[in-house]
Amino acid sequence: ESSGKDARCVRHWASFAQMDTRYAWGDDGSVNVHNVDGSHEVYVHDDRARLVQRIDPDGARHFKSYDDKGRLTVEQDPLGAVTAYQYDEAGRLVALFPGEDEPTSYEHDNGFIRVVRRGEAVWKYERNEQGDVIRRIDPEGNATDYSYDKRGQLTGVWYPDHSCHRLVWNERGQLVEEQLPNGSIKRYRYDDLGRQVAREDEHGALTQYQWDAVGRLLKLTQSDGTYREFSYNPYGKIIAERDELGHLTRYEYADGLHLISRRINADGTQVKYRYDNARLLLTEIENEVGETYQLDYHPNGLIRQETGFDGQRTAYAYDLNGNLLEKTEHGDDGSQLVTRYERDYAGRLVRKTLPDGNTVAYTYDRRGNLLSVEDGHWALAYEYDKQNRLTAEHQGWGTLRYGYDACGQLQHLRLPDNNRLTFNHDKGGHLATVELNGSLLTSHLFHAGREHQREQGQLLSHYHYDDQNRLHAHAVTQQGNHLYQRQYDYDKAGNLARLIDTRKGEHRYRYDPLQRLTRADHSQDVQERFGHDPAGNLLMQDGPGPDIVAGNRLMIQGDHHYDYDAFGNLIRERRGKGHSLVTEYRYDCQHRLIGVTKPNGQTASYRYDPFGRRISKTIEEKTTEFFWQGEKLIAEHHADRHRSYLYEPDSFRPLALLEGFGPEETKPYHYQLDHLGTPQELTTPDGEIVWSAHHRAYGEISRLDVGKIDNPLRFQGQYYDQESGLHYNRHRYYHPNIGRYLTPDPVKLAGGINGYQYVPNPTGWVDPLGLNNCPGENKCQQSSREGPEALPQANEYSTPTPKSPNARPDMGYHKETYASKPVNPEETVHKWEEFLGPPPHTNTNPRTGKPDKDRIVSSDAKRSIRYGAHEMNSKPSKHHYHEETWTLELKTNTMNIDNTVVRVPLTKK
Repeated sequence: ESSGKDARCVRHWASFAQMDTRYAWGDDGSVNVHNVDGSHEVYVHDDRARLVQRIDPDGARHFKSYDDKGRLTVEQDPLGAVTAYQYDEAGRLVALFPGEDEPTSYEHDNGFIRVVRRGEAVWKYERNEQGDVIRRIDPEGNATDYSYDKRGQLTGVWYPDHSCHRLVWNERGQLVEEQLPNGSIKRYRYDDLGRQVAREDEHGALTQYQWDAVGRLLKLTQSDGTYREFSYNPYGKIIAERDELGHLTRYEYADGLHLISRRINADGTQVKYRYDNARLLLTEIENEVGETYQLDYHPNGLIRQETGFDGQRTAYAYDLNGNLLEKTEHGDDGSQLVTRYERDYAGRLVRKTLPDGNTVAYTYDRRGNLLSVEDGHWALAYEYDKQNRLTAEHQGWGTLRYGYDACGQLQHLRLPDNNRLTFNHDKGGHLATVELNGSLLTSHLFHAGREHQREQGQLLSHYHYDDQNRLHAHAVTQQGNHLYQRQYDYDKAGNLARLIDTRKGEHRYRYDPLQRLTRADHSQDVQERFGHDPAGNLLMQDGPGPDIVAGNRLMIQGDHHYDYDAFGNLIRERRGKGHSLVTEYRYDCQHRLIGVTKPNGQTASYRYDPFGRRISKTIEEKTTEFFWQGEKLIAEHHADRHRSYLYEPDSFRPLALLEGFGPEETKPYHYQLDHLGTPQELTTPDGEIVWSAHHRAYGEISRLDVGKIDNPLRFQGQYYDQESGLHYNRHRYYHPNIGRYLTPDPVKLAGGINGYQYVPNPTGWVDPLGLNNCPGENKCQQSSREGPEALPQANEYSTPTPKSPNARPDMGYHKETYASKPVNPEETVHKWEEFLGPPPHTNTNPRTGKPDKDRIVSSDAKRSIRYGAHEMNSKPSKHHYHEETWTLELKTNTMNIDNTVVRVPLTKK
């Protein structure tokens, strides 16, 4: 309606039914937004076009206040929590008051931040004449220095350990070379249009990129000549992807929506997707066998209810800030399990009431760090330093203590039995040595980021890699004498094709078009054959009889019959004549296994801490207690034995086993691993093999070569329970005989569309947490995905861990400038694509790793376009979007944002 500067949008519609939004403009500066689903939102602006109030579809009210110079001074969330901002006379932010939390103050010099204070912690910044940070000093006094070229581009970062990360730019501002702190060099090449066409890694391996005329990636070629190709529709959406073996996956899109509606797999099976609401959110997935997974939403876009492929329903209720308040799980027998959550003003979980009435309480300090968790059975408590790094972890009677080096890497670890470990790193941040109570335990030699040599007592391991950074050979020598070797060969798609072990023989592997394992031939063991139903459920083709699956639940396999409770948990396994051999499984109200009864009547019981970590198991009145370092099992203890487990930094790959309690009694043993991080041998410092096993493809041990000592560790994150034959896998139990989990994935779709599946194939993938899988060659990090019930600070799926430079970064500076010229509306999308670079683009926040509905993020996660409700509903003359550039400071692990506000006036001339 109207024209010129008074033009206002009153309706926004499209050719598809889900888009028809109407805007009603009030004289008081309000805009009523009426969505097609009947929900409505309200945006209220003051006489200077500043947003002062927003009312969400669920009635949640957000308030903002400004001073007479237009600066934001107060924000109030729907539950009344207030964040206040204080400025100096020049309009610079000098203090931030986040409710009842510790305030942050800022000191400026020549218009730039010089000092940041939060409680006792102080960060100091020194700058050059252009305002670029040239030195950053953390609260411990460690300095990081920065240098720039004449264009203001970062050319070097000097870390507290005196290592340096150097960057070289060409005249067009493109990064052409970087020298990493470990001395290795990466190089990059671009075409005349600024697109990256080649990348040479620190080992000389070249990856090449081929683009079409409009900047879409057509072909990705690896250093070994293998390549992957992509095809697109006229709208830039990928419609076909051909892998290195020539297998083709196709994609179709809903008419007019540009949202994927069907994925046709390489074997001809297909998955369908439907979007049936005003926000174009996914509402239904139809899997390869025609079963459906349904999602229903609240008007504000949060999940109201999800119904699994097996018909299992879970409903969610939220507070006005969008935090989960209640989760209701509906059993297929009509039963319900209700979990309730109480939160503080910042949305942090302070009390969880379980379906059985028991409660878990959480407390925090003023910086938001979790201090304690209490469930009445096993207390947890935490301590932190000035930089919010975990320094002590108390659990039951055991305590772990942590200390960090100048670069923030874990350096000191004191175990519950008072053993002391020291981790020393080289200038590239890689592990150099591990000391046990002051004596050398292991030493490591890295070259260009890859470990090439490891010394474990008298044993010396040599590692060799192929051009794609995959382990190709592992040779073990003792005092110059060759002991044994493993060699790994891969197919063009990167799947393990052959393993030659000089001790355990040759193993060959074959895969179907979806890269699932179909055959494993072992020269010293029985051959294995596998099939899969269209939904990816593993079928054991070696056994007699049929495999029957319904809703991804295995019902029958040969003469084994499986029964489930109302929530999809395996409760009974029946086999033998007349199904007389019965194994029973019992669970608590959180679906955690608490008891097993074997056919011979033997029983085992299990207990857990508030985070679901197993803290004890009892068999025939003998109890073993367990202790944890974050998500990793660190020690086990019972009357007759104490042992500790050590891991490679930031991974679940075991490094050493310490047998005995305390420094005087401890005997170390060293793990020898395969390419996945699965233990193959345990050796003494003298080089003697004291444990060695032959494994079947899905993790079951077929026989022991040597068993002088017990080793329960299996695939990464798994612990073998002899009493049941199961592998405890942090959040679930894995059954190696059938290659699947006993219970559905607690994070639901975040872990994949098949909730019982272990991994896509067991020769290349692992799942250390029992939540979601990752390639075994890469170090699976300790973080875990979060489902719709994500709980800030404390949740069912994550625990406080020693802070690592690989953890999610903290927020650094946010610098905002305005573009010198506005952009015409018709040029906006082109400008976005130009700024973001080639697809695929995502909505994943580069810092948090979580979905961000207001951002479109580049494929390298270094740039984003921010265009949310505030920008959309600003006055036509003030209409704008944000171009954001994200920069990660590696050693300090902070993410900085340079934000340019670009105006797009919606006026008519």
